Amino acid sequence: MHPRLHTCALLLAGTLLAACATPRMDAPVNDNWQTRRNVLSALTSWEFTGRIGVRDERESQSSRIRWRQSKDDYIINLWGTLNAGATEITGRPGQVVLQQEGKSPLRAATPEDLVYEQLGYELPVSQLSYWIKGIPAPGSAGQPSFNEENHLVSLEQDGWHVQYMAYTRYTLESLPTRIRIEKPPLRLDFVRLDWTLPPE
Repeated sequence: MHPRLHTCALLLAGTLLAACATPRMDAPVNDNWQTRRNVLSALTSWEFTGRIGVRDERESQSSRIRWRQSKDDYIINLWGTLNAGATEITGRPGQVVLQQEGKSPLRAATPEDLVYEQLGYELPVSQLSYWIKGIPAPGSAGQPSFNEENHLVSLEQDGWHVQYMAYTRYTLESLPTRIRIEKPPLRLDFVRLDWTLPPE
């Protein structure tokens, strides 16, 4: 795997393969979207497992992923492929550490800083924790499209295109289980996401 793609795969994780059949609309059907958005914005502790795929113009790789979020702190574990051993990414306000098996840890103040230091790219890594829940990230304008159930089916934000290809209903709300996040030449696919939410 190309070193830049490999590093990008690990860092972007710290941070959907068929089109949705329901109609796309530029605005939500009713006020239920705002209620849904408020519920998901308030969801600050969660966990999911699944797979992440990373592709550029040369090749693609995939790995198993487990992402545990507790308010502003997170632990992301990657294992399987990506030409790497077990990898753990831990983050809290002011520090993010990437520890790869058999290698020295990489540290930075923010995930964006770590990506920039390693790749020279300015990427909105912190927005992933919002996009992954099916809501736009705060702080910048987005262009969302909705289906008849007030779920996001696509989002344009800060030059990134996010597609939501499947949702599963959980006790609290419906959450995405297949997502594609793309800004050429990079593409990330989150698939078969299985969410664990805190008790109500």
